[in-house]
Amino acid sequence: MAPFNLTFYSEKNGRKGLVDAIREICVSLDCDTSCTPDCYREWEEKLSQISLAKRLSVKSCTHGFLCFVLALPENRNLPDYLIGCVAFEHQGRITHVTRAQTPDASDTTIVKSKQTLRSVSAPEAELAIREISHILPQILDGQIHALSLSRTTQRLEAVQKLNRDLADCTDVDHAMNIVSEALVVLFNLPRILIVLQKPGQAMTVHSTLGLDPDSLKLDQKRLAEYLDGSSCQPRVMPGNEFTEFFHGLQTRSAHIFPIGVKDCRLGIIVILDLDLHSRDQAMIELLINGLAARLESLETAASHQQESQFSARLISMISDLSLVTNSKELYQKILEMAAELLSASSGSLMLLNESDGTLKIETAKGMNPALAKAMSVTFGEGIAGHVAKSGFPMLVNDIERDKRVAYRNRPRFKTKSFISLPLESEGRLIGVLNLADKSNGSSFTEKDLNRLKTFTGYAVPMIARAATLEKVGKFEQLAITDPLTGLYNRRFLEDRLQEEFSRSGRHKQNFCIILADLDNFKMYNDICGHLAGDQVLRKVASLLRRTARDMDVVSRYGGEEFCIILPGTGKKESVFVGERMRRVIEVESFPGENHLPLGRLTISLGIASFPADGVTANELIHASDLALYQAKAMGRNRLVLFEPSLEGKALPALRG
Repeated sequence: MAPFNLTFYSEKNGRKGLVDAIREICVSLDCDTSCTPDCYREWEEKLSQISLAKRLSVKSCTHGFLCFVLALPENRNLPDYLIGCVAFEHQGRITHVTRAQTPDASDTTIVKSKQTLRSVSAPEAELAIREISHILPQILDGQIHALSLSRTTQRLEAVQKLNRDLADCTDVDHAMNIVSEALVVLFNLPRILIVLQKPGQAMTVHSTLGLDPDSLKLDQKRLAEYLDGSSCQPRVMPGNEFTEFFHGLQTRSAHIFPIGVKDCRLGIIVILDLDLHSRDQAMIELLINGLAARLESLETAASHQQESQFSARLISMISDLSLVTNSKELYQKILEMAAELLSASSGSLMLLNESDGTLKIETAKGMNPALAKAMSVTFGEGIAGHVAKSGFPMLVNDIERDKRVAYRNRPRFKTKSFISLPLESEGRLIGVLNLADKSNGSSFTEKDLNRLKTFTGYAVPMIARAATLEKVGKFEQLAITDPLTGLYNRRFLEDRLQEEFSRSGRHKQNFCIILADLDNFKMYNDICGHLAGDQVLRKVASLLRRTARDMDVVSRYGGEEFCIILPGTGKKESVFVGERMRRVIEVESFPGENHLPLGRLTISLGIASFPADGVTANELIHASDLALYQAKAMGRNRLVLFEPSLEGKALPALRG
């Protein structure tokens, strides 16, 4: 092919590119003639005809050259045409300067060259041209395959490097950005849709490439049902079927690549409106498998971190619960902590009333307190009643679709998923814990149920412990409390007096005691009856307790007598306290008091002080008792301070 001058030409280079190509193959032949504007027009016409016919075209030039145009196979990596020129019927050595005038320039371009040309006959030239048209496609095919193999190798190397980059990603968004960019750059994909799903949560559209995210709406239910029933292998779906999952989306076809490892599906990547070559599909699968492995690794790491945080929080919660002794506060804390662990925004703690077999709400979250207090469930009825009777927990994803319940969801609940867990202590049912409405709108999972079981395993014994402590507290309270008035009894008074003697002596402080006795109370009982008398004692006890200061100790000393300890109080201050008590009783209205000598029910009080009036309990009570007798002797309804002159003084028996 040595006699030929050859070059390539692409239509995208326009007319200037054509002129340059013609000058390259014609002018450089160093002939005595040059191409004229007519020559360029003939070349343009020839190319126009060839672009339609897509075949070989040969023509002889008026200057003694044989020219040809060969249309090349359509390929984005190839030019459009091969053009060539050869001298024929002349031979010899030519050395000269050629002036070539182009149609695009008025000046003359001088081309200096020196070469030896071997002219060929026209049949030889045409045979050579035919040979070119026969050989060239084979050469190009080999080059295209080589180019394709090289490009495939480059993309495989890129995918391999991207998978290494994916393995170093520390968050989901970074990993998704790597894959999204690779799909666009390496495979030139026009439209891509990526949907992700975390365990126990709803699917979400993570990103859309070449699509308007506001123009489509994901049908969670239908897509979830399809994915649950499909394999983890890629598949192609007709556009009219795929658009059922995404309302508002228009597409011809959808190539679906699941993102998953084993049975764990993490989402899908969908390539729209493109017929993928099997080679490209394999490389995309390789990339997505790397993504799936990294997402699973990130999910596992996040799960381990959550478990670690859960364990730490659980220890903290149990520590806090162990300090609570009040059952009401304990119930509230258990519900709040359980809701925090499972991110639940509503729930209730119900306890079993063994006497009538009902479950009553002790504390609630996300519910009106008055409504919660009024609600009760019969044992064995309703969801909580059924759980209580069966002794098995109930985890429901959809209350309306679960065959065990199939109830219509109540408007006050945001989601249809809930957990109901029986609470048992040593094989005995205590109550039921209910949780609903996850804050992120997702359903509860087996993992949530297991966490709740772990928490309640520690919390339930504390409920039994708090109940025991309350019972012990009640028994202790009964042991030191007067059953009629609810005031401290004489036993507690004696112990408390000893403590006050010890404390006041240690700190060199004063304290006083007041002995108070209702006036003419025996007469009141005889007139109004003992039941009315008991009512009076309860009322007087309440008045004394309300009138006393927080630090004062009010007790029933016996019969209609009361004793009040005033810690850290001198005689002067004690008079104010005692007078306030006397006035409160005096102005209070009692049934039948008008039949008494004074026309109303009153009280008399005697006050003694430590250490001035006594340094032992017997001495101090004796002193205050003498002062009380003096108050009775002086006409009742009054307060008297002990004075040493009262000692040994003969006083009449004026009790009552």
